[in-house]
Amino acid sequence: MAPPVRRLLLVACLLLGTVATCAAELPQQSGASLGRRFGGGRGGSGSLAAAPRGLVVHGRRYPVRLRYTACTGLVNQQYSHIAAFTLAAALGVHEVLLPPAAVRDSFGHVFSIHQAENQMQWFPASPSCLLDVERLQRTWAELGLTVTWPTTLLPFPDLMFPAGAFQLTPLPGVDPRAVVRVDGIYMAGLELPQLAAAAREAAEAHVARMTAAFPGLQLDELLLDLPCTFFSLNTTNILPVVSQVAATLHFNPSLEYLADRVVSYITHDGRRKFNGAHLRVEKDAAEWFTILGGEEGVSVVWEMYRDTMLDAGFEPDTPLFVATGLLSYGAEHDFSSGASLLVSSRLCSEVLYKELYLPPFELQRLNSEQLALLDFLILARAHKFVGFGPSTFSTYLREHRTLHGRPPNLSVLLSAPRIGTDELFARSAHIISVPDKQQQQQQGHIGGQQDRQLGGAAATAAS
Repeated sequence: MAPPVRRLLLVACLLLGTVATCAAELPQQSGASLGRRFGGGRGGSGSLAAAPRGLVVHGRRYPVRLRYTACTGLVNQQYSHIAAFTLAAALGVHEVLLPPAAVRDSFGHVFSIHQAENQMQWFPASPSCLLDVERLQRTWAELGLTVTWPTTLLPFPDLMFPAGAFQLTPLPGVDPRAVVRVDGIYMAGLELPQLAAAAREAAEAHVARMTAAFPGLQLDELLLDLPCTFFSLNTTNILPVVSQVAATLHFNPSLEYLADRVVSYITHDGRRKFNGAHLRVEKDAAEWFTILGGEEGVSVVWEMYRDTMLDAGFEPDTPLFVATGLLSYGAEHDFSSGASLLVSSRLCSEVLYKELYLPPFELQRLNSEQLALLDFLILARAHKFVGFGPSTFSTYLREHRTLHGRPPNLSVLLSAPRIGTDELFARSAHIISVPDKQQQQQQGHIGGQQDRQLGGAAATAAS
């Protein structure tokens, strides 16, 4: 049986209805068993016929590269990567060009979709500041897919308009006539066949235009150029695929190390447990506060957290680690008043945060999204977790914890349907199906069972 990552492409293509083409894309040693399994095989060999990678456009097969934009916050970028790599696997892309990471200037600036009211600014950074890019490259190389770094970070697209935020960095050696822009996908929540069809149709229209404008033109390849791919994919029907894609997107190992250090301090080297919470109460979420409680919105949100933690069974004798950007811009008073509410409500023995355990010089070297990632990784190691339902950070953290073996009932999200994101999240925010009770009881420790879980999901979907 092929390892889970090698089965990923097959599963993606099965969902697109292209079994024969995609089975042949897997490494050669898997071909015979896959051919027998699906009743394929020609000439008595039991293997499926080989089919090259790429897109067939007007009767000609083109090798395909793909580049895209990962926009706004830490987890929105993660969802952007998941959609792009899932599409790449389904289309038989041979190279994915990673976008720069996006880093905000401060959590203390108000974000608004209305440009006149927005204070937030975004800047480019190396993708390795958040991702373990070298590990990502090794993993996808098993599928014959090359992952490359951006050669430069500038110019950087305006992320206030993500639907049109195509990468602007130069592409040395690429014929500009080979660049195919794919519009209309940002937050579109398309089914995988629809997203793949959008890419194919864009390629067909582009090649037709280029052929008409440049008679005799023979392009060597096509480059699919996508804007921000955040929530472009409906994940609900392809969870075995997106869960495996998510499992290949490992985070920066240096930040994993820092998270382990903090957890070691909190747990006294594993001798006690701790609970965690993502407190989405920073200024850049001000529009949400107004929706939930008007002028008293911040107080309303703190009370909603208190009630959700009570429902989740947070204990008065267990420390609580909180992730919040309040301390990053000097909002100590807001933080202290909220922490006092949680302690006085007997939800924890004390409120802890990363600044208690790491010296300023280490934290000052981290950009905004790295600080958020450090919180994310610590919360991933918490016993129980409470987050904010309309936050992609909280939602993805719940999914991430389940993906890595935490029972789903230990991750609870504060419900805030008035924000209006529930339908959108239900369509595009899930990356793993919740195992039934028996499966949860059979789960092993957080790391050792991951391949078995993902492999089982892929095998079930493919059979």
